Amino acid sequence: MKRILLLLVVFILFPSVLLAADSLLVFAGAGMRLPLDVIGKKFEEKYHVQVIYDYEGSGRLGNKILAGQTPDVYIPGSERWAKILKKKDYVKDYFPIAYHIPVIVTPLNNEKVKSLKDFLRHDVTLVLGDPKACAIGKVSQKIFKKAGLREDKMNIVARGVTVKQLVHWIEGNNADASIVWHADAVQSGKVRIVEIPKEVNAIALIPICTMTKTSHPEIAKKYVDFVLKEGKKIFADFGFKVAE
Repeated sequence: MKRILLLLVVFILFPSVLLAADSLLVFAGAGMRLPLDVIGKKFEEKYHVQVIYDYEGSGRLGNKILAGQTPDVYIPGSERWAKILKKKDYVKDYFPIAYHIPVIVTPLNNEKVKSLKDFLRHDVTLVLGDPKACAIGKVSQKIFKKAGLREDKMNIVARGVTVKQLVHWIEGNNADASIVWHADAVQSGKVRIVEIPKEVNAIALIPICTMTKTSHPEIAKKYVDFVLKEGKKIFADFGFKVAE
């Protein structure tokens, strides 16, 4: 019994330790779950290797890596964490997959918000990403800075740790507006989309990272190559603008 409990603790803290040779651990931003689930199934069919995903906010996943957890591949929602981890020698290299384009979303029948300026209205409630937990939170801050808007003047009622959580809150009419990725808004189909002007928007590159330390370097390379060669079309099918 003690041995079983010990193994469970080790798996929770260091999941890559107990992965079999025919499996691959991928840390990925929650906003890419739909295309990556499809890619994972196709990769498994082709190479007979199980792909295990850990979906969370990019910041949370980045901090897991800093704490000692080692995935075979890391796919954050923006380039920021790829740069941080490469500088610290956790990431060996990274390559562009697609782009995350921020948009404003509101409940379908709610037209209070027509532009970013409406975020300063006292009667407008907002749910925004936590900048410490997810890429969209940090990107939203960049957009506000470019637009000359102060968050302390906004009526922010909650902070989400993933973009999917923000979309879910807006679908449920729990706030008047949020900023999420365009692909997630399209995938939802249950929110109203308001474009953000190009001059103040902050489009984020989605990178796929190879890790300096991995238990399965050959399989990890095959997965990265598969995503870059065959996976981009799948990303496009789910509303992403793919990188050339």
